[in-house]
Amino acid sequence: MPYRYLRLLLLLLALSSLLGFLTSYLPGVWGTNAAFWLSDLIATLSYFTIISNLLILAKCWLHLMRPESRLGLWVTSAGVETALAVYIAVTGLVYHLFLANTWNPTGIDKVSDTLLHTITPVLYLIFWWFGVRGKTLPLKRTFYTLSVPLVFLLYWLVRGPIIGAYPYFFMDIEAYGFGPVMINMMGLCLVFWGIALFFWALNRFTTPLYV
Repeated sequence: MPYRYLRLLLLLLALSSLLGFLTSYLPGVWGTNAAFWLSDLIATLSYFTIISNLLILAKCWLHLMRPESRLGLWVTSAGVETALAVYIAVTGLVYHLFLANTWNPTGIDKVSDTLLHTITPVLYLIFWWFGVRGKTLPLKRTFYTLSVPLVFLLYWLVRGPIIGAYPYFFMDIEAYGFGPVMINMMGLCLVFWGIALFFWALNRFTTPLYV
């Protein structure tokens, strides 16, 4: 695949992730005071869906605008690009398998839902297949993929009891108890690592179309 098409994919990814975030955040705060804007921003940024989409937005911006900078070179490494593929794949899979049937979004919520959970994941996986697969990816890099999920889970172990709410039902300590939630979290980490191994195997044992 010519590089200009990969650049187009990155532009579409940046647009999808940015619009997904804005359409999930702005409608709820429009017309309110600054304090509510800030509190709702913190709440919005506390969802893994938003985190994974914004990480991809940052990657796209650095890749397109600052490719020769230290951060630009870092985000174009196979380890980082594959970790992002794992995060956005989990975002899409968990939502469509476990969460999509728990609500029925309409209007702007439907737009946001589709961008964040479907369009961005699909576009990024296409980008990974054509633009990343074939780069050097050591097996040990799959363990580094757990860094963001672990920070996210630890954050909610602290934040959840304080505010009395959780972003996903399987993390609700008040409903299920600390032990079962910890089991759920360890299982989720295994899911992240398992998907990371899957991407590593694709990278290792398939013939790349583009390097």
